[in-house]
Amino acid sequence: MSKINRRDFFKLGAGTIASAGLMNWSQPLIAATQPPSDYKAIVNIFFLGGNDGFNMVIPRSDFEYDEYAASRQNLAVAKSDILAINPLTAGGAQFGFHPAFSEMQQLFSDGKLGVMANVGNLIQPVTKAQLENPNTPRPRQLFSHNDQQDQWRYGDPDTTKTGWGGRLMDYKVADNINYPLLTGMAIDGRSKWLVSQQNLDISIGRNGFDRYNYVRPGRNWTEDRRVAFQALLEKDYDNPFAQEFASTQKRTMQLVEDVGGLVNELPEFTTTLPEIRNRLAESLQMVGKMIAVREQLGMTRQVFYVAMGGFDTHDDQNTRQPALLGQISQAMKYFYDLTVELGVENSVTSFTSSEFGRTLTSNGDGTDHAWGNHQLLMGGAVRGGDIYGTMPSLEIGGPDDYRNDGRIIPTTSVEQFSKPILDWFDVDSSQISTVLPNLGSFDSNAIDFML
Repeated sequence: MSKINRRDFFKLGAGTIASAGLMNWSQPLIAATQPPSDYKAIVNIFFLGGNDGFNMVIPRSDFEYDEYAASRQNLAVAKSDILAINPLTAGGAQFGFHPAFSEMQQLFSDGKLGVMANVGNLIQPVTKAQLENPNTPRPRQLFSHNDQQDQWRYGDPDTTKTGWGGRLMDYKVADNINYPLLTGMAIDGRSKWLVSQQNLDISIGRNGFDRYNYVRPGRNWTEDRRVAFQALLEKDYDNPFAQEFASTQKRTMQLVEDVGGLVNELPEFTTTLPEIRNRLAESLQMVGKMIAVREQLGMTRQVFYVAMGGFDTHDDQNTRQPALLGQISQAMKYFYDLTVELGVENSVTSFTSSEFGRTLTSNGDGTDHAWGNHQLLMGGAVRGGDIYGTMPSLEIGGPDDYRNDGRIIPTTSVEQFSKPILDWFDVDSSQISTVLPNLGSFDSNAIDFML
């Protein structure tokens, strides 16, 4: 693991800094006097573009596979290539993973990985027959990337101001008295999932917070610029927003020095990154570094957001998706092994998300935007080795096909999928209704995949 210069550690975008005046930064930035006794972290791994989950988790039973193959046509994975898994409660059916998912197959077998079947954005539980009525509530702009990404992140069809990760952060920021700013962090770009009305979310580059102080080795003028900027921050301003902005900038620069120094002193991880460059793994390594310094910072609860793009496979899917799934498999296995090395495998729960699934039908060379999708759960606190929820029929025109073109209707809502994670994260029942305001439209106890 290469050393990171502390002045190359933080990367806070202009939008982040501008919004920071809304946050109360009254707590001093000091090292924790006592390490946290009970640490937990949630990691949201978002697949941008709509991952084809129906080629990620595949039926192997004769009848179900034949149905799958007839629907998927030239996109179907050969039955002999599917990596077998043995869910604890499969009800006699057989399933497997895509052949690029060998690391996930091992984690599933070890009980550290689970599958959430056919989850997606919903306003209320709905059937195909009900959807024939145009007045039946359904997500706005159902097959739109931006709209469905937002609904996943906001967790509320009526709210476009805060993300459910941000609302969760609001409840847990008080637990992190020394560094509340580090309660919620996104890697390589801010996320609406962490947007909060009370607190500031931050973004970290894969290699750290990238040159926030803008000082370049061997370039004296960059040091002069920093000195001049600091002088501006020390002035007294009549405008309260300007004064708060200056205060926020000063504290952020101090945070760069404090936290960057801790990360810079980390010993090299023995868990190695995949041999072929894997940006998702690099992002998850950055999450691991922040977790590694949790005790020095006094962190008790943290939420992380990591995104990976490339999943809008309208064409060349048979080439593109195996490469994407291979990266996912290697990166998630790497991150789980890293949590084991750090001794926090039971304290870190990761889950995948994506705005929607893909059509079962082929457009000739790929798939189009659809609805329901399979997701993954990983961690020592996950009741792994099983598939949760309801596996849909993959028959074109069947009972789960929304428009008779392979767009599968979700049978589990994003809220139901998220609720067990919040329970594990020690969110009170009264707080859950704020974090997931639409949960009351569903059976909130239908899914439980946490130990």
